Amino acid sequence: MKLLTYRTLWGTIGDRAAIIEQFAAAGYHGIESIFWNEAEVREAKPLLERGKLDYRGVIWTKGAAVADHLASFQEHLARYQDLSPSGYTVIGGSDCWEEADTARFYEGVLTLEAKVPVPVAHEIHRSTCLFHPAPTRRVLARFPELKLVCDFSHWVVACERLIHDQEDLIRQCGRQAVHIHSRVGTEEAPQVGDLRAPEARPYLDAFEKWWEIVWEEQEKRGLAVTTICPELGAPPYQPTLPYTGEPVADLAAVCEWQARRQEAHFQEWQARRMLS
Repeated sequence: MKLLTYRTLWGTIGDRAAIIEQFAAAGYHGIESIFWNEAEVREAKPLLERGKLDYRGVIWTKGAAVADHLASFQEHLARYQDLSPSGYTVIGGSDCWEEADTARFYEGVLTLEAKVPVPVAHEIHRSTCLFHPAPTRRVLARFPELKLVCDFSHWVVACERLIHDQEDLIRQCGRQAVHIHSRVGTEEAPQVGDLRAPEARPYLDAFEKWWEIVWEEQEKRGLAVTTICPELGAPPYQPTLPYTGEPVADLAAVCEWQARRQEAHFQEWQARRMLS
């Protein structure tokens, strides 16, 4: 199994052309990003082509009713066609829906996905139907064909604990996962201040154990390729200093550090698997 690393445009500062050129030069496989309008798509298309970068589209469905979210899903799909995405990350549905609405959403979205020629995967994410382990168990039991993007930072903060007691569910997620967001959070925040700091290490160790479970299940499925993105967010997602509002760390540097660490981690995990 091969690991491909993506970078997000979320939180990047400066000229987008220069940023994408930098990511291409650094050897990233592609960009994972949401574009809210056609103008952003037109700007991104030649930049991605010039850098020979793959594009993974992010769809964030909006609205009050299920029908609104399904229409939003279709709108994003149509907008991204010119970028020829290799796959999609969906932040979909609402955490406030009744189970019947959640079921109608996934029934509808899976019907639409069947017409899409590339994988569509749903992110474990607060504010969505997958905001917490309990509803996610019910969703996966009803829709075992659902593909997932694993971002366990959302569950850690939603549960207010490291979710070692949910490793059976993490393993189930691995059986349906195609992509990982390698953000690390704590019991009270979705993102640590600086992943490189010693106080972040216990959290990083926990998350790396869970990502290994996902990789193990993907390998069992015979997946040839898995993907990862150090999708660390900008302020206010990233902690800031009082009064000044300055970020507590250089976000770009932390994302780069995490990308390289997880590439090395994946190689080390594979070496251990070969010896066992």
